Amino acid sequence: MAFEYLPHLSEFDPKETSEGTIDPLGLYSIADALGTKLAPGIRERQDHPRFLTAVAAGLVICARFPEDAIAKDEVSEPWQVFEWFVVEGLVRAAETSKEIIGIPGRGKVEDAIKDKVHLTAKRYLKTPGTFGFHGVYRALAKELGVDHGGQLGEFGARLLTSWQDEQGLNGFFTGNHGRGKTLKDELSSAVEDGLKSGAANRSSGWAGWQSIKSFFSPYSFGKKEANVMSAALTSPEADFRRQLLTFIASTDGQRVWRKDRSERQLHRALRAKASADLKQLINAIDVYEEFSRLLQDAFDDCLVEMTLKKARTSMKEMAILEGVTKAQKNVSGKFSQISDKLLPLSLSEQFERTFASFARKQSAEDWVETLFEHHKTIQSQKPPNGKLPWCEKVDANSFIVRPNYRSEERPRFDDSYLHGYRGFSLWSFAKDLRLVRE
Repeated sequence: MAFEYLPHLSEFDPKETSEGTIDPLGLYSIADALGTKLAPGIRERQDHPRFLTAVAAGLVICARFPEDAIAKDEVSEPWQVFEWFVVEGLVRAAETSKEIIGIPGRGKVEDAIKDKVHLTAKRYLKTPGTFGFHGVYRALAKELGVDHGGQLGEFGARLLTSWQDEQGLNGFFTGNHGRGKTLKDELSSAVEDGLKSGAANRSSGWAGWQSIKSFFSPYSFGKKEANVMSAALTSPEADFRRQLLTFIASTDGQRVWRKDRSERQLHRALRAKASADLKQLINAIDVYEEFSRLLQDAFDDCLVEMTLKKARTSMKEMAILEGVTKAQKNVSGKFSQISDKLLPLSLSEQFERTFASFARKQSAEDWVETLFEHHKTIQSQKPPNGKLPWCEKVDANSFIVRPNYRSEERPRFDDSYLHGYRGFSLWSFAKDLRLVRE
């Protein structure tokens, strides 16, 4: 199941724009806070926890360089150069397309290989610190203790020790000689040369590409390494994440998830076995998602109506739409309930401040105007200098949709979650860690 306003992406290359093409109603922020409480460190773009092993290895490799080391391009730090080599190696040495699914930046690598060049800052992601694998997994690396203030943390040391022992790489992390030291020296030399040239400058025949695939492939967890990772993800210190992942890996959880990949159904099934505090959080997610779905479906319904009419559309015409009718009848009545559910989670004040205009009962036409005014306010508050609204008011009673946001796809009007709550990521984690069967 796809999420309309939080795409499950492994790669994105943002461009400066005044459009503001996501989260038109400001619903994401609270959903993300709820998701973070549910599964600390986990983000929707995360697919393969073994990238944490690569992060840990990179911290060891890059420890030899000064803190202010920078590449010839005056932009890329050692960790970034290391990332170039890892993703280029994973793509170059892959034997099938399945081996590179979920690798951040893989499209950029494929383009570079096609053009017979190597990765550089200009040939890689424009914001690698966010959308490269270091960026995607940074929150989890810090949460688990792989990365502690830019140095290898306690869990990172345990993870690398299990990886080194299992892969026969003595000398990479501990020990003074062995195959691991050879690999470490090889990668360190590559990063050093990459800093000097500003590129992942190794020939297509370099043996290191195959070594990178052999030891850092996101699909190739060793059993001991996977056990260390599983234990960290199910640590009692993050009890909600532990309960969620444990349930996903259980027979009941697998059955529920495989049926239709519905996080709402997963949470309903989990609620029966969850602790009191987790039930409280699931209940808050449940009511907030009802609210989010009502608002978003109404907004989408209006966009479709304006698109199909191909001209200015009056609030009276939009007031009778199914999405608007459902939202206008139900949103105000749920407002206090949602605020109460969010109060113990310290999100009630933010909810009331953001969506205050929907607390009162209004006529359907007034509700449409409130919806568009709310959207306009949300867009104006987006960094750095505000974004344009998706539709414009052309007279006292009518709106028109801007070309980039025309749509002919009516809302589903179902009870599916609008946002993601880490279920898809944790299911992928469970598969990689062999907690569930394919």
